[in-house]
Amino acid sequence: MVIFNTGYFKQHTHMKTIKNLLMLFTVVIALAGCSSLRTASDYDKNVDLNAYKTYNFYDKGIARVRLNNLDKRRLMAAVEAQMNAKGFTKSDRPDMLVNLFVVAREKTDVYGPGYYGGWGWGGGWGWRSPFWGGGGTYVNQYIEGTIIIDFLDPNKKILFWHGQGSGFNLDSFTKREERLNTGVKEILDQYPPNAIAAK
Repeated sequence: MVIFNTGYFKQHTHMKTIKNLLMLFTVVIALAGCSSLRTASDYDKNVDLNAYKTYNFYDKGIARVRLNNLDKRRLMAAVEAQMNAKGFTKSDRPDMLVNLFVVAREKTDVYGPGYYGGWGWGGGWGWRSPFWGGGGTYVNQYIEGTIIIDFLDPNKKILFWHGQGSGFNLDSFTKREERLNTGVKEILDQYPPNAIAAK
């Protein structure tokens, strides 16, 4: 006669539930700390940046941005808000043109047992998140975008400042407008270049 210890099974199930909840909590904390794009910038050191006071968008460049019209308007509005906040004035005869570009590529993240974080900017972990169940390997596929903002001199026909932010999850619609605004701010926080050194 075999006697099963039902108390053991109840305790085991209870412990497993607690373990899963702890893993979920760890994921939430990890995501909260991964809200930034990977930003970088470069500029022409021979150009007097103080000479630029007015701006407008480079129409030919905007027409080629690979986003739907809704996101394109959001991106332009976010750039406009940041440019105005920096003291620039939008003009029909601008000192500089703002060109936008979005590069998209398929991203695959693979998580093994015991890995509970590291999604990068914007969340969007898909259907198979690491905290569901135990053991095994989890694969998360999504489209990652790099937002590029260039400043052009229409008179000299040169690019004088380049900024970019990588890690935007284009597949995630969670707080999409908010994430675009935050992303654009993080990129343009690097202009002018001496603003980086002052931080």
